[in-house]
Amino acid sequence: MTRTSPRANTPHSMATLVAGMAIRRAIRPYLSAAKFAIAVRLGDKTDIEVYEAAARDLVESGSPMFKEARTSTLVAQAHQVRTSEWEFVRKFSAIERAILFYTDENDISSEVSLIVDARADLPALQAVYFKAAALRLGMAISDEDAEFLSSRRLHEIRLALRPGRPVHRVVRQLKSMPEAKEETSPLPENAASPRLEDLAGYGPAKSWGLRLANDLTAWRRGDLEWADVDRGVLLSGPPGTGKTTFARALANTCDVELIVASGAAWQSKGHLGEMLNAMRKSFAEAAAVRPAILLLDEFDSFGDRATGIETPHYDYKRQVVNGLLECLDPAGGREGVVVIGATNNAEAVDVALLRPGRLERIIHIPLPDEEDRKAIARFHLRGAFHGELVDFAKKTDGWSGADIAKVVRDARRISRDDNRTTVTEADISSAMPPFETFTRAERYRLAIHEAGHAVVGYHLRPESLIKVMIARGKSTGQRGAISLGQTVFRDFLTMMSTADHLRDRIAICLAGLAAERLVFGDHIVGSGGGEEADLAKASDMATMMERIYGFGNDLLFEMGSGNRPWEALRRADPQLRDLVRERLDMEVQRATKILAARRPALEILASVLSVTCEMSLAEIDRICSRTALDKQS
Repeated sequence: MTRTSPRANTPHSMATLVAGMAIRRAIRPYLSAAKFAIAVRLGDKTDIEVYEAAARDLVESGSPMFKEARTSTLVAQAHQVRTSEWEFVRKFSAIERAILFYTDENDISSEVSLIVDARADLPALQAVYFKAAALRLGMAISDEDAEFLSSRRLHEIRLALRPGRPVHRVVRQLKSMPEAKEETSPLPENAASPRLEDLAGYGPAKSWGLRLANDLTAWRRGDLEWADVDRGVLLSGPPGTGKTTFARALANTCDVELIVASGAAWQSKGHLGEMLNAMRKSFAEAAAVRPAILLLDEFDSFGDRATGIETPHYDYKRQVVNGLLECLDPAGGREGVVVIGATNNAEAVDVALLRPGRLERIIHIPLPDEEDRKAIARFHLRGAFHGELVDFAKKTDGWSGADIAKVVRDARRISRDDNRTTVTEADISSAMPPFETFTRAERYRLAIHEAGHAVVGYHLRPESLIKVMIARGKSTGQRGAISLGQTVFRDFLTMMSTADHLRDRIAICLAGLAAERLVFGDHIVGSGGGEEADLAKASDMATMMERIYGFGNDLLFEMGSGNRPWEALRRADPQLRDLVRERLDMEVQRATKILAARRPALEILASVLSVTCEMSLAEIDRICSRTALDKQS
């Protein structure tokens, strides 16, 4: 697994120098570290040997100690790192710098994914790399030849660069080669380095990013003051929704450098002082190449100074957050540097980091909807599929962009194995995990639950109801929570909301469970089980009524702490638990009473929904209005 450096005294070739420049750009934030492990993604494995040679030069030249410790560096292909768990731990305990190349997510085992500090995409080769390499080697090269070489494979260039052969003859030799076959052509630029305009599924985040690109262009021209440019944003969303991809695409659209850092990478440098120095160095690096975007991954890992005050490491966390605040809002400003934080849990972020002049705003990136899932699949298919993707979109409800990308990669592999350049619907179906269609009885059960939300919502807050839908089935290989159904409302809780608004919201949350009990005598587990479940939302709403909004028996105000502050309050206060329980019991009884009085509408809605799987407000209104008139007559 480990590699020494037998080539240390051999001359560099233009190909390895260029490969080294591309690698250096991809992993720049980590090169100054004494220890790192980075997984670098290539478009394909055609030039893998050239990149491995360049990477060995890179990791073995950082410090004299790397020349003495023959086992301290590793350059390899990720799929080759296979060994027993204990042997894996033993080998990696001696490795201080590692670069692992991969072309597919399946190349990276679960053990390797735990070892690597970060992943990076190799940028497309640029003409300027070849000009810089030629200058270092004392070779003459024209702009036209440099541009041509940037479009060729590095292993071809390495073979054509015979000793004493000038660059113009190398170019002539390469131009005389027959055209490469379709399946071995380089990864298209928009796939290796996407622009924000090319991506789907980002909603408000994409709109914000395109506005930022316009503002940065105006700032460069001198038409806009930096005071009028957004300083940054916190991107929040489930794993796999493409927060890092967004930052990379935004940097391409803005035509600026992207610097990537994280609390874990800074922490790896050592004690608190070294971590703070690494933090400041990342900000300084971004300032040195401004305009630039600095991406801070896993932003919630910095913690919240309002929580864990009694824990032994609270002072460490406090100083880390204070140091980050200083970097985000220094006395001299940070003109030209936009900071993007990425997190799966925005609630765990210290509120001071989000104030004006720092990250300023939170934008949630949700899981993609049906149209976005089609667009994401088409982007990764890169013109190789010409169908409609209707069935694919329906079967991938609840999937992230990363899930979709993996299926497309697998479908393309199936196509390649069959010596085809196009992807068929059968390829996509074969690449997908098995899909289990719900039975008629299962769909009716789900429909009763969602129709319960819809009927009570229509009765209590008709102006807020939008639509109702259920899933047709589920993918057996889907990771994480599976959405079985959803009743969509406009958010009617505003600063003008009263206690009645919150009580109605709790009743609507519990109406699905109440409908199941009314019709079937019991309810399924879908009402609970997670932070986004009906019972969790209703319990938190009832807690806020008692302790946040002053709608309880007293005006006591408590904020709670941790990632689940309202749950923490209930755990610590038996009296509060009783009050919350009383509110939940009261509202589930109210929801049951509303549904019992409108049972014909409930059952008709459920019957239709179990077939169509989606109903609009107009359809709900027609059924509820008609059954109300029938009852009156």
